[in-house]
Amino acid sequence: MQKTYFILVALLTFMGSYAQDKHPNIIFLLADDQRDNTFGAMGHPHIQTPHVDKLINNGVRFSNTYIAEPICAPSRVALFTGLNERMSGVGFTSSYKLTEDQWAHSYPEMLRKNGYYTGFIGKFGMEYYTFKGKAKAKFDYWRAHDGWAKFWPKTARNCAEYFDSGEDIITPVMGESIVEFLDDVPSEKPFCLSVSFSVPHGSQIKSMYPGNKEAEDCMIPANEYEKLKGHPFYDTLYRNMNIQIPEETATDPYVHIPYQVLDQNKGRATKVYKYDYDTISCYEHHIRYYQQISAMDKVIGDMVKALNEKGLSKNTVIIFASDHGLLMGEYGMGGKALLYDLTTKIPCFIYDPRLPAKSKGKTENKLVSSLDIPSTILDYAGITPPACMQGESLVPLIKGRNRKWRKELFLESLYTGRGNPVCEGIRLGDWKYIRMFQIKKGKYTEEDLNFTSRKPDYEQLFNLKDDPNEMNNLVEKYDGSEILAKLRNKTSDHFNKQNMAREKYKTNTLIIER
Repeated sequence: MQKTYFILVALLTFMGSYAQDKHPNIIFLLADDQRDNTFGAMGHPHIQTPHVDKLINNGVRFSNTYIAEPICAPSRVALFTGLNERMSGVGFTSSYKLTEDQWAHSYPEMLRKNGYYTGFIGKFGMEYYTFKGKAKAKFDYWRAHDGWAKFWPKTARNCAEYFDSGEDIITPVMGESIVEFLDDVPSEKPFCLSVSFSVPHGSQIKSMYPGNKEAEDCMIPANEYEKLKGHPFYDTLYRNMNIQIPEETATDPYVHIPYQVLDQNKGRATKVYKYDYDTISCYEHHIRYYQQISAMDKVIGDMVKALNEKGLSKNTVIIFASDHGLLMGEYGMGGKALLYDLTTKIPCFIYDPRLPAKSKGKTENKLVSSLDIPSTILDYAGITPPACMQGESLVPLIKGRNRKWRKELFLESLYTGRGNPVCEGIRLGDWKYIRMFQIKKGKYTEEDLNFTSRKPDYEQLFNLKDDPNEMNNLVEKYDGSEILAKLRNKTSDHFNKQNMAREKYKTNTLIIER
């Protein structure tokens, strides 16, 4: 009897060890245009997100996460490959496209080659700049689109993958797809599902009331559209709350960035984000923005329910991030592609059901980059990240291991459309330094990004401890100071290292120092 007991204990111990060592399933959820602190559990005063809040409260939140590229397509390339735009060469206004060799070192492809069943749902966001319609073959399951979806996807030609859905609105359509993927997963394989939500992107905001120009400009409530009447999220939710829009809405944006550095009339104020340049439409934008986040929360809750019902919840890691933040009237502006915290900081958390109780609900404030996410995904899968990936795995931070972590973070935005300048900067302690360069041409090359002997067209310096809203540019006040000189030099050092790394990367000899 005693011998049988010890055998049983040994067997259970072995099985427990096996369960811990077994590679987990991974779900990577990516929002579009969602800025940091826009979940209830992150302290937002209005947004109702009970399902995500539960994941955050039982997971690990990374409260100082910066996106590698604060604009759509290059941000997504960075999330797939672990390379910033200067390294990969891929962006809206660059001269390059993603290659098959680069994709071979992306996290989806490496997982697939190592036995994972992979799926992609939603906005791929970069197929137009690369694979020419062949992205579908790069996943085992594909229900996705390129470009910008509409709130009602059946009205958009690029959403043909969704036309057979029983749902009419893009977010629940994606929820339907998530459940379908989970139904199709082979039992003998771990899986990785990448879900790229379209919300709360401006394409969704503007298309809630189709065919109405005033509604597209957010000058009238979207719920005047008959099909939204009575909807639990898109009708009256948030419309009777005391929502405050930024005090700077519709004020002079050139107080913050001069006209000759960024002409707002080249697209921001006159076309793409013009609803944030008027107080009435900015207020409506905020309501729709919050509504869409709450509706996404419902889909995430349904996903968690499906995982439970299918017996997958105990071994499925959920990672959440956004492709960048957004200005919504702050500084008198709208949009992204700048290096303010509102555009570069993103909500990021990891829910791992295998975490011990003492680690659940933890907030980690160390500097994290979106470039860390693909390395983290591969680490969970037991795969060594390729040497070219620039990020670090977050798993050691989650496990509370004492290790050296970055004290500073290089920031960049190389998008030059709509009059935007190239932006580079650094976050170090309480400080953030930014420098801007105008490039007056259509597509940039490496030579255009060589600023070695060029003085910046504009600089910003913020003390985030004293000025968390980044309203007071301290460059003139700190001219000649040790801290400004230090930040300028560090930015230049990172810039030079990035350029040298790009040259090595192009010859396939790059080795990243870890």
